[in-house]
Amino acid sequence: MLILDLLYFLLLLLTWPFWAARFLKPSQRRLLRGRLRPQLEPAAGQAVWIHAVSVGEVRSLRSLVAALERPDRRIVLSVTTPAGFEFARREYPGLAVILSPLDLSFVVRRFIDRIRPRLVIFNELEVWPNWISLLRRRRVPMLLINGRVSEKAFRRYRFFRPVLRPFFRGVDGFLVQNEIYRQRFLRLHIPAGKITVCGNIKADEAVSSARQLPPPEEVRAHLRLAGPPRMIVVLASSHPLDEEVFMPAIPAQGNDFFFIIVPRHVQRAPAIAARLQRLGIPQALFSRQQAADAGLQALVYDRMGFLLPIMSIADIVFMGGTFDSRTGGHNLYEPAALGKTIVGGPYFNNFPDIGRELKEGGAYRPVNDSREWREFLAAFPGLDSERTGAIARKAVDGRRGSLACSLEQIERYLA
Repeated sequence: MLILDLLYFLLLLLTWPFWAARFLKPSQRRLLRGRLRPQLEPAAGQAVWIHAVSVGEVRSLRSLVAALERPDRRIVLSVTTPAGFEFARREYPGLAVILSPLDLSFVVRRFIDRIRPRLVIFNELEVWPNWISLLRRRRVPMLLINGRVSEKAFRRYRFFRPVLRPFFRGVDGFLVQNEIYRQRFLRLHIPAGKITVCGNIKADEAVSSARQLPPPEEVRAHLRLAGPPRMIVVLASSHPLDEEVFMPAIPAQGNDFFFIIVPRHVQRAPAIAARLQRLGIPQALFSRQQAADAGLQALVYDRMGFLLPIMSIADIVFMGGTFDSRTGGHNLYEPAALGKTIVGGPYFNNFPDIGRELKEGGAYRPVNDSREWREFLAAFPGLDSERTGAIARKAVDGRRGSLACSLEQIERYLA
């Protein structure tokens, strides 16, 4: 651990101009304090410590957290990204939500001493050597749920396998999404007895969330939609490459469709609205829209936590992140559980199983450029969207069960 700390400090020394510029901002200094010392009151008894990386992983934990909550059980949720942290604080007001610790041994000790975990659950895969080593020394069991290893990450882990092997072996159980990921973990020399295929917990969460949505008229009122009825197209969790394909189709289709863009990173919303304006598209930024405007063609939604209700009133969901193989697409389970026709680019490698089934069934329509996207919109009124919606729902239903599988394994450690 001393060697790891020295390596971290060396890296910090080499990159100090970058970090110095960041920590001039008060908001970044507050984040650093949260990562150095747990912003958490001491409590009697031990806790279940759950860790998630970002917004998507935090959202997928909703049903799991509800199932684990008990009056005599404290649950602590740590989150890596600032956006995920803010979302978790709003999503779980009754939970102890903290920023995850920096992986320095003296910092991790503070967190373990304050939380006193009985079990640590990692949602998906993050390898933090000091964190895992110190938990192992304290004999705190660790469980990875919803585990996956992308092809890119797998190549990287294989290269560093001799170094990472003891840290991987420190985790007591790996609950993985599918057989492909199971084989990759095996090739990383994880013992077969530690690996269980449980499926993707996001399938269960998508179905559960779809049943708890506000009524359509409430969503429309919230968005201040006005004017004659138009079909609604939602660009969900967008990145710049998605917007390059998506936006050019808006002027030609503005009379028949209304377009809503929900960026993956909310801080990009003003720039997106400015780009729409340069293209001559009547648009509004949600936070600045004072009243309904029947003349709009596009709305840029610049708030977090409302994407699923927005998708629920859509006729078409254009999935973001699917035009960049490095991003690999975002959560296809949610629009599929809603029975939507889904459009996107060629890359859905973050959700390979459901993506492949949706594509083969015609519920996911891949487009390669703006021309194909415009052609799809022009042909959409003649498509059988009820049939593709049924195919999408069936694909999600067939993948449910991960929550029950995960809870069964978790309770073994808590019994």
